[in-house]
Amino acid sequence: MDVSERFLQTALDGIHDCINIVDKNFRIIFVNEAASKRAGKNWRSLLGNTCYAQLWGKSAPCENCVTRKAFETGKPQQTIKWEISNDGKKHFMEHFVFPIAEKESTVEYTVEIFRDITERKLLEEEREQQRLELGKRIRELRHAYEELKSLQNQLLQAEKMASIGLLASSLAHELDTPLTTISGYCELLAEEIQADHALGRVKTISEQVIKCQKTIRSLLDFSRKSNGERKLCNIHPLINSILSLVEHRLIIHKIKLHTLFDNQVPLIFVDGNQIQQVILNLVNNAVDALPQGGDIYIETRINREAKSVELIFEDNGIGIPREKQKHIFSPFFTTKDPGKGTGLGLSICKNIISAHGGTITLENRAVKGTKFVISLPVSETP
Repeated sequence: MDVSERFLQTALDGIHDCINIVDKNFRIIFVNEAASKRAGKNWRSLLGNTCYAQLWGKSAPCENCVTRKAFETGKPQQTIKWEISNDGKKHFMEHFVFPIAEKESTVEYTVEIFRDITERKLLEEEREQQRLELGKRIRELRHAYEELKSLQNQLLQAEKMASIGLLASSLAHELDTPLTTISGYCELLAEEIQADHALGRVKTISEQVIKCQKTIRSLLDFSRKSNGERKLCNIHPLINSILSLVEHRLIIHKIKLHTLFDNQVPLIFVDGNQIQQVILNLVNNAVDALPQGGDIYIETRINREAKSVELIFEDNGIGIPREKQKHIFSPFFTTKDPGKGTGLGLSICKNIISAHGGTITLENRAVKGTKFVISLPVSETP
């Protein structure tokens, strides 16, 4: 090795990248210390041997070899890819090839530079993963914020509805006394009036007052705070009491009510006020699902095999989309427009029925509409 070769060898051995020079037959004519260390061989033993055999452990030139492209095109080439070295380890290599042209611009040799950028690649992948994870967390936080905002609005709406309920209860108390007075005077007038046409009018007034009293007293009964006490109840009066409260809604919305009560159903051991709350919620939901009018069907029956009383509430309204059905009993989930529902009604219904040892399920209808089935156990010994 002459002075110039020794100088070149010393200079390139100080470079950490793997450098070697090959001829057209891929034989190594120069290699620096970094490349020989990576091959795990003495640099002298590498000279004169093929690069693909000594450096990459292959029996033929590498597939998509950029060195071959450099010989063919006479232009520098570059590639970055994962490669397996002789030590069996996976490395992410950056491969540069520069042609060395001699006589008549024919490429006789190429300089190969291999840079191991595995650590940089892994760091980039880690940063990319962190970026994706951060983006995911930001999206989750944004979604949680929107949910929290929605829950806040729904809680405000629930509080508003609770205040209206208290106001309605107070108003009912105030109206009950004057209606009782009007009813009493109607009875007195009926005894004094002799003319049939006038007597008929007084009786009509009396009947309407009694109807108002019945509705108000049903409202008062329903608005009383439940003490959690359970007793044997006939389910039909509980249903009818609630229906008297919503009768005006049904008329206004042009909704026909169809009831089919099985008089053979036994008494059930329940908190009547809580069961009425469930009934009212399901009926109101059915009314909301019939903005253009329609039909509501309420049925009671006994399931002797399951030893339970079943209440069926069915309507032919707009129905609930299939993809939303699995969420309907979740707190604060609602299919209604903003401001028209708190999303608590069905969740409360489910909790009440579950506390009574029963079940409430949504069944798919063959046609459009909604069908809820409540099953309450028949208690032999309350």
